Amino acid sequence: MTPYKIIDADAHMCEPPNLWVEQIDKRFRDRAPRVVKDPGGRKGAFFVCENLPPLNVAGAFAAGKTFDKGFMEAGLENALPGGWDPAARLKDMELDGVEAAVLYTTVGFVLFRLEDAEFQEACFRAYNDWLAEFCSHAPKQLGGLALISLFDVERGRRELERCKKRGLKGAMIWAFPPEDRPYSSPLYDPFWATAQDLEMPLSLHLATGRRRESNLDERNLAEFWVNFVVRPHEIQHSLLIFIFSGVLERFPRLQLVSAENDIAWVPHLLERADKYYRRFKQAYDAPLSLKPSEYFRRQCYAILRPSLCLCLVRITSWPTGGAHSGASRRCPRQSERSVP
Repeated sequence: MTPYKIIDADAHMCEPPNLWVEQIDKRFRDRAPRVVKDPGGRKGAFFVCENLPPLNVAGAFAAGKTFDKGFMEAGLENALPGGWDPAARLKDMELDGVEAAVLYTTVGFVLFRLEDAEFQEACFRAYNDWLAEFCSHAPKQLGGLALISLFDVERGRRELERCKKRGLKGAMIWAFPPEDRPYSSPLYDPFWATAQDLEMPLSLHLATGRRRESNLDERNLAEFWVNFVVRPHEIQHSLLIFIFSGVLERFPRLQLVSAENDIAWVPHLLERADKYYRRFKQAYDAPLSLKPSEYFRRQCYAILRPSLCLCLVRITSWPTGGAHSGASRRCPRQSERSVP
């Protein structure tokens, strides 16, 4: 029997520590994000950028490792080269039986919390150029996702067009935007139209939102643990806004992805959405011609986490997570054979 073609729907990069220092626009070189060793007496390698909480980079290459305090103090010298070397990545994919991979940033998540629009755009542009070069080594197998800043929608729209020309396959945007710039606002419409016309899916990945759930600060461990648990709320909220505000009605070919956000919540969320829409649509205007669940079915995708994979025979995407701490390093082919 012909083996299933397996697509890794949520693989991650392990960005080189000098990526931004070397590639960002010279105006921002002194402010460039970077990896530093043992900042402020904390042991380990940390990704730092201005006032953002330092991010321990050990999680970017933790697949198959014992995730303990000793490992958290490790440096990037212990990382597998497939995080930044396309030839090594292709070898890893062949070993795992993965046909193609959708590539997400790792340390770049925290940059979605930057407040300086021009600086964020410069950080994202440097990453996008590096990622496009990485993917150019095997464009049919490596599908990179651009990082897009939406503080200025027109500049974000042009960057999406540029990334499409460079061969990237989709884009990440805020999982949840600033409170004063909700996705229901018509100011985003030119961007949605461009994403739709370019056939560039927009991914909402956990830990890239502007609410407290995306805060990766480890200094308050109680909040740190709670944020791990409740992070799906940001993306659930955003997806419902896309539906109930009529964005998906107006842009019927726009595609949205909920990434690394589990899927068990999907039936319950859509059942409630349909229930309340059915109950109150006669009393309150809603710019919808379909049930909420029908928009989701038509235009939204949710990536399954390996821990929830109950029957792989119906699944053609496998989110290994690349090398980061959420990764599954079991060979998908072996897991497939284990299904009765």
